[in-house]
Amino acid sequence: MNRKNALRTLAGGFAALLLAASAAHAQPKPAGDGGTVRIMINPAGTMGIAPAVIKKYGLDRKHGFTLETVPYADQKSATAAIQSGAAEMVVFDWLAAARLRASGTPIVGIAPFLTYVNSVVVPKDSPLKTLADLKGKRVGVQSKTGFDWIIMQAAAKQLYNMDIGKDAEVREGAVPLLRGLIEKGDLDATQMWNSLAPEMLASGRYRTLVTIRELAQQMGLPTVPFLFFSMREDYAKAHPGNARAFAAAYRDAVDILMNQDDVWQEHGERLKLSPESLVFFKQQVRRDLLKQFTPDMTRGLEATLTAVNGVAADVVALPALPPGLLSLAYQ
Repeated sequence: MNRKNALRTLAGGFAALLLAASAAHAQPKPAGDGGTVRIMINPAGTMGIAPAVIKKYGLDRKHGFTLETVPYADQKSATAAIQSGAAEMVVFDWLAAARLRASGTPIVGIAPFLTYVNSVVVPKDSPLKTLADLKGKRVGVQSKTGFDWIIMQAAAKQLYNMDIGKDAEVREGAVPLLRGLIEKGDLDATQMWNSLAPEMLASGRYRTLVTIRELAQQMGLPTVPFLFFSMREDYAKAHPGNARAFAAAYRDAVDILMNQDDVWQEHGERLKLSPESLVFFKQQVRRDLLKQFTPDMTRGLEATLTAVNGVAADVVALPALPPGLLSLAYQ
């Protein structure tokens, strides 16, 4: 090799080193500190989807932490785990999270998940068209203290000047039981979870009377996160990088869920959904997914709390939204 070629080779190698160094420097450093974040979830429900995607695609490691999912059977056990420090995060609805924060267990929302996803279903050939038509009808509700029923009462009062709790024959029970009752013809309408409604709709024997999200919209209430990822506030303050890392991993998971169809198959199998019902489920979840908090969501929750307190203040048991429930600091 002559002197000119040698210099040219040396210069090329030096340029490659500079390019590699520049690329490495441009690569953002993961926000997390490498620690483990334990999240309480109900594996049989929709809330397990985002954590499963984060783990499947290594989005936690990409952002510098390790996500560990811890199953829970009910809200009491999840609350106990948060209070004892046995877990760092939990997925709760906004009313449960607000009650917990107001009662002295400081949890803070660091990322949204879904807006209102549940619905009221009726037989396909039912003449019922709105909540007003439920007067005198047999209506199944999962819980008379649950948010879905409270917002149904608020909507009936505001939209139709109707006391649905008195004007309808209300039957309370577990959602699988309610499904069995309507299939036997013992209910005219029933609340239904978003993980069970798709199978009913896909059968062709049922239709949606109204979704909880539609009721909130008809009342003029803004879109808010019904379910969101809450973290112990002491942990978030001690490990802000991990809080930001989870929020970033969640946003990546939303992109995957919105744009890749194959990722839904395993979730359908976990929820025991038929291929036909999985189509309904995927469409619904994609419609209701929220990617990140916005500044107006706290005001939206305050407006919603005012609306539900107007019909069930004793059940809601939360006169005002505790400050700091949702945080944009980790977005």
